[in-house]
Amino acid sequence: MNAFQKHPIQSFKKKANLEKKIIKAEGWIHSHWILSLVALVLGLLTLKGVYGNVQSGHPISVKQIFMQAVGNGLETDGMGHTNILLLGVGGEGHDGENLTDTMIVATIDDSQNTVTMVSLPRDLYVENERVGWGGRLNGIYEDIYDQEEDPVDAEAVLEEQIEEIMGIDIQYYAKIDFTGFKEIVDAVGGVTVEVTEVISDDFYPADPDSGVTYDPFYLSVGTHTFDGETALKYVRSRHNTSDFSRALRQQEVIQALKDQALSLGVLTSPSKIKDVYYAVSNNFETNLSLSELLSLADVATNLEADSIQSAVISDAAYETGGFLYTPEREEGDPYYLVPFAGDFSEFAQFAQLFLYHPEISKDAVPIRILNGTKTESLAGLTKMMLVRYGFNVSTHYGNADSNDLEKTQIYVRQQSSNTEASKADQAKTDNTAKLLPLLIDGEISADLPPSLAAESDEEIVIVLGADFAEYYKEHSELFYIGFY
Repeated sequence: MNAFQKHPIQSFKKKANLEKKIIKAEGWIHSHWILSLVALVLGLLTLKGVYGNVQSGHPISVKQIFMQAVGNGLETDGMGHTNILLLGVGGEGHDGENLTDTMIVATIDDSQNTVTMVSLPRDLYVENERVGWGGRLNGIYEDIYDQEEDPVDAEAVLEEQIEEIMGIDIQYYAKIDFTGFKEIVDAVGGVTVEVTEVISDDFYPADPDSGVTYDPFYLSVGTHTFDGETALKYVRSRHNTSDFSRALRQQEVIQALKDQALSLGVLTSPSKIKDVYYAVSNNFETNLSLSELLSLADVATNLEADSIQSAVISDAAYETGGFLYTPEREEGDPYYLVPFAGDFSEFAQFAQLFLYHPEISKDAVPIRILNGTKTESLAGLTKMMLVRYGFNVSTHYGNADSNDLEKTQIYVRQQSSNTEASKADQAKTDNTAKLLPLLIDGEISADLPPSLAAESDEEIVIVLGADFAEYYKEHSELFYIGFY
């Protein structure tokens, strides 16, 4: 077997305290009388707030009063972001019931009203000291749970592993199984999703109690409204697609759930609150307190459609997040995905750029790359490298007029007009240019040469010099085209 050998992994900051307390939703609500009591208390608090606002002459905002009464601020990392690990498992009665086949890191920037999601593949190869051997990332929770029979410890070990991979601190987690997922979708009245590719899955696994092996599942392209059962099939199916497209569908449904919950005003509907509580009561685990969940819901109400950016860590080297490949294996050997770079350093760099600067992807400032050296294919390889980190690089790349440039230049086009729209566009361009030196150490200049300005429509033009060619030679493992 040509196994993936262990590579030195960059040392990442770890949290000192990994032990977390699971707060099950069933602990929040035991029966109707507790719901009634909560409703009564919130009603009294709201009425008191309304009365105070009327007396003072201030505008009445029930939402603001509600959040002030019961909401706690979310914990953040050193960058002021809140990172949440979202886990999906099959649950009792399903094959591999404790395999975390869904692993999404969601980063919330409350100050900018943005959410960025990155899905990690279940087949990512890792070597975890607590597990004791190398294997798939999705098996860590199951292995520790089987050893210790402690879900808290199992989650903590998986969380620490993902923190090391991504180079971030994670404040919260939420884990849900198939049943909980279906019931939450049903509780909000279903979700509407735009299906962009035909799904034809003759081998979708049937319910364990159905007496059959497969439950064929088909979907046409177009707009569909799913109940819980169909939504689960949509996010699980992978027979005629892939794990990576499945991960994207999972992110789509999360956003659709958010949109549906907001459109229905779930937080102001007692019956919907009750339905959601009951849906998650036995199938959902989190270390978010009820007040923190309410704060999270408040964040969601401020999100616009383009405020959510998402990516999947995959084996498509020409796409955002494409840092992986499948090593050679002999028949019968397990299937793994491993990093091109040999370690997880690119993952950490990607997290710093994509998770903490989602405007790179959102603004999509067009960039052109030219090779000002004698090193062949440098512009094309650099283009692919930048695309993997979420930058919008034009297909209009190639060689510069000269091949003897010493120092790499990053030219920034200046807007010709002084309108508010032009100023906003210039700010986006300048911001993107300031982030580029994290990957390409070049001199930023506002003096775009007339010859380049005339032949390019892109807002940023990078001309690679001998200094970058030297970097390329020293770090060739970071420049790949994805064909192994």
